[in-house]
Formats: sequence, structure tokens, C-alpha cells
Amino acid sequence: MPDSSIVKHSQPGGWPRVAIWLGLGSFFVSLISYHFVDIDLWHQMALVRESLSARHLLRSDPYAYTPTMSLWIDHEWGAGVVAYFATLWFGARAVIVLKLALALGTGLASVKCARLRGADSSLLGLCGLLAVLLSYLGFFTAVRAQAYSFLLTSLLLLFLESDRKGSRIWITAWLVLFPVWVNLHGGFVVGIGLLALHIIEEFIHRNPVRHLLLALIANTCEIFLNPYGRDYLAYLRRALGMARPYSPEWRAVWDLGPFSTIVFIAAVAIAVYAVTAAGVRASGVVVLAVTALEGAMHRKLLPLFAIAWLCYVPSLLQMTTLGDWTIQFSRRRVRFMRLAWTALACIGLVASITHKPWQLSVPQPIYPVGPVEYLRRHEFQGNLMVPFRLGAYVSWKLFPAVKVSLDSRYEEVYPNEVVESVFHFYEGGPEWHQVLDRYPADAVLVPTEAAIVGKMSRSGWRRVYVDQQFELYVRPQQTLPFEDKRSLVFTGQFP
Repeated sequence: MPDSSIVKHSQPGGWPRVAIWLGLGSFFVSLISYHFVDIDLWHQMALVRESLSARHLLRSDPYAYTPTMSLWIDHEWGAGVVAYFATLWFGARAVIVLKLALALGTGLASVKCARLRGADSSLLGLCGLLAVLLSYLGFFTAVRAQAYSFLLTSLLLLFLESDRKGSRIWITAWLVLFPVWVNLHGGFVVGIGLLALHIIEEFIHRNPVRHLLLALIANTCEIFLNPYGRDYLAYLRRALGMARPYSPEWRAVWDLGPFSTIVFIAAVAIAVYAVTAAGVRASGVVVLAVTALEGAMHRKLLPLFAIAWLCYVPSLLQMTTLGDWTIQFSRRRVRFMRLAWTALACIGLVASITHKPWQLSVPQPIYPVGPVEYLRRHEFQGNLMVPFRLGAYVSWKLFPAVKVSLDSRYEEVYPNEVVESVFHFYEGGPEWHQVLDRYPADAVLVPTEAAIVGKMSRSGWRRVYVDQQFELYVRPQQTLPFEDKRSLVFTGQFP
């Protein structure tokens, strides 16, 4: 069934529509209103700090004492520039504003796309609740570079929908935005892929595609508008093809637990139902299917499916018996729906306030605030063995006095054998001591729940610090004093 067959309804106006958007927006904000600094933000900003000092963009790693890649290509360097200067000029809360702007901007662009397709506001609002549950983890921390990719993906789908309506103005805007995306986050490859899928779908539907092909070619050429030139492509080939067994966010959606799994399955079931009623030739089906597959395989990409779902499913669902019944029910129960959305807005507002959304948190145990303060206070200098998630924070706070074994840059900097060795060390594997010989450390930061704790205490290394979440061990010749901070709770500061 072609898109022109979408059932038209009189749209709710005035306060009912306002209540819908306030309720939906408040619900979204309430889920992301606890702001703690993303683990990658430290190394993104550190790159900018050291690059400014060196007066050129760093291309070799200065932070690790373990072997690193010969060429460091940071696909998020632009996001680091934005965060660094926003913080420098406007203070720490600037990253909160960035986070909320990217999240709400993504939602608004997706809603606008759905509205452009003729989706009814009442049905769109209800669908939005499910989309929020699918996407909020992508905006949970402040501020992830991939949030830029989510916003630009929603804008691209909005532009492509306007293209279906006959507008070509979007092309100029997109050719300006795309090279910005290239330098903000490596997720720009999603834009290339979605545009290619759209072209295939339009070709199948026998719609004009020549201008879209030209836009795709132009975007492909714009990839070279980056500070790394052709080397960026070699990095992309490695990054896109590599396995990430130690990164939970690249695991399947089922790894998030029963609730998220049920929400995902429900979204897929509703999409299948809507597409079956509308016909597989309905626009957006290819993009919807591919993003659903990617979301199922890699939970990190689940927000992309949420964006496509909100853009396309409400207008398709509108053509079904269930969708029409939902709309008619909303029309007959205007007062009830208005009260329900208003109540949701109030509940969301209260929930947001309880999270103190004006505060930016650097909490321990997410970050080793206590151990880092101990090392800084005692002017420690040397190599520090750290787990994957903690290295960037240590580098931001203690570099150049301290170098780390590993951090969250993963595919950007570290060979696979380094990543595997450090993970095996903290798992307390049979060759854990050889890791310390292969990559000599002067001190070791150990989470108290790590399997290596018991072995370190019997290894001859001296424990010099302990709190509720972390322990620090040093070689016997180190003269650092022992401190027991288990009675304290630590919270760090940004930046």
C-alpha cells in the first residue's frame, strides 16, 4: 500500500497536543537527568589539551607505557574540541547543556519526520514512549560523542522524508553538515549507509535517484575533509571489522536484561505488524529493518533503531486497525488523555529534580577518585597499571607524571594483545605475573572486586592505599605511605 493511503485524522490541537509533547519530553528527560561524565570524554579533552600545548593535533599516543599503534587516529577529536572549549568558556555544566540539546534535538527531529509522514499526534506520542525506552541509554552520560551521530541520523531521515515530498533544499544543508559529522564521530558511516539504503529503496519504487546518487558521491568525497587524510580510511577498515569481546556495549541487546529485551521485541513486533498492513513497499521499511538488525546485534546501536522506529512506524501503524482504534479512543477520551499526559509531565519533572539535573557527577566507583587524589598528593611518578575503563580519567588528572597501561580508546590506540593481556591480568589468569614483567608497572590500581586482588596481596607488591572500591599496590622499593580510606565516600570534580 503506498504512503498516500495513510489514514488522515483531525489532529489534536491546543492543550491536548501541548500535554502530549510535555509528557513525552519530560519522560525522556527524567531517564537521562542524572548526569555523570562519560569515560571517553576525559581522553577526548586530553587530546585537545596536549595538542594545544604541542601546537598540532597529536598523531602518536603520549599517555600509555604499553605498546601502541604507530599512528593514533581519534575519530572523536571534534567532539573533544567542542567539549573542551565549551567547558573552558562556559564551565563544567556546558556538557550537561550539550547532552540535553543533543538528546532533545534528536527527539524533535524524529518527531518532525513522523509528522511529515502524516502521523497523528496522539498515536505518535504513545509510540514515542516506546522509542524513549529504546534510546535513552544512548544519552545517559555527559556527553557521548555518539550522541552527535544520533542527532545527525535523525536530521538525515528528516531530510530524506522532505526529499520524498519533492524538496531539494536539504541537499545544501546536508553537504555542509556531513563533513562536520566526519570530524565529530566515526558514526558518520551510518549516514553513508542510510543514504545508500534510501537510494536503493527509492530505485525499487521507481522514484528519481540521480540527485541522491550525486549527494552520496559528494558525501563520500567529503570523508577526506579530516585532519588525517587517507589514513582515516585505513583506521575505519580496522575499526569497523574488529571484534570487541571486552566491550559490553557491542554485545547483543539481550545482554541488557529482560526489560530491555521485552521492549525491543515489542518494538519489532509492532513494526512488523505495521509494515505487514502497509505493505513491504511502504517507504522506510529497508532502513527500519537494517537498524533493527544492527540494534539486535549491538546494543550500542539500539538508539539508531529507536530513531528509525519513531520516524517511520507511527505513520505505518496509523493504517492498521489497532492504530485507528488508538486514535479514535484518544479522540473520545480527550480529557482522560490530557490528564494522563499532564500527569506524566509532572511525574517526569519531579523525577528529574530528584536526580539534581543541574549537577555534573564524577562518582566513585565509576572513577578512581580516591586513588588518583592519593597519587597526586604524594607526587607519584611512573607507570600505573589500570583497567580498561579507568585509564582516561587517570591520564586527564595525572599526565604527564603518570602513564597508564590501557584506556577506553580501544581500537584507536592499542593492539589486541595489549588489551587481552590487561584484561587477563585483572581476571587473575595463570600468567598474570608475566603481564607485569612484559609491561613493567611501578604501581597497580585494582578494583576490590577484581580476581587479581588476592594474588596481588600475596605477590610481594606492597599495598599502600585502600578504600571501599579500590586498592593501590606498588613495588617494594617505592616509599609511598599506607592510607586506609574505607570510611570515606569520594566524588570527583569535572574537569
